Amino acid sequence: MRRHRMIVIGSIAAVLVAGTIPVALAAFRGGTASACSQSQLNVRENGSEGAAGTIRGAWVFKNRSNATCSLNGYPDLQMYRKGGRPLPTTTKKNLSPGPSNVVLDPDESGTFLSSYSDVPSGSEKCTSSRVLEITAPGASAGLFIPATLMPCGGVIRVSAVEAGVHGP
Repeated sequence: MRRHRMIVIGSIAAVLVAGTIPVALAAFRGGTASACSQSQLNVRENGSEGAAGTIRGAWVFKNRSNATCSLNGYPDLQMYRKGGRPLPTTTKKNLSPGPSNVVLDPDESGTFLSSYSDVPSGSEKCTSSRVLEITAPGASAGLFIPATLMPCGGVIRVSAVEAGVHGP
């Protein structure tokens, strides 16, 4: 009987320890990745949709490097018109989800969402972009992609980056 109790107690202890290993590894993994740099990332549009004057979009960062890195926070945006001249752009960092540490292993992705109005108010203009510069959270330089956005007043709301690939 004593041997049976020892086996049961040992089995329970093994299950408890095995259950904590993934949690411990996840905590360790999340704490060691440095911020993703421009050279580690690609970015692409992942669709847009609009109704009632609001255009929503999704944008995907992908870790193209061989090293794990992290994104924590909101991206910055800058629109450019034909000929490469900058357009007035205001990035409002107030869409959900809010910031969290997103760890990207090689070939993994993270998504942020955008939203803007395409209905002018008063004398504000809705100027169309040709190129969008997207600077990842923590990066010192942006990535440029062709993108036609037409936010009135140049105001674009964004979410923080979340893990995975998501649509608008």
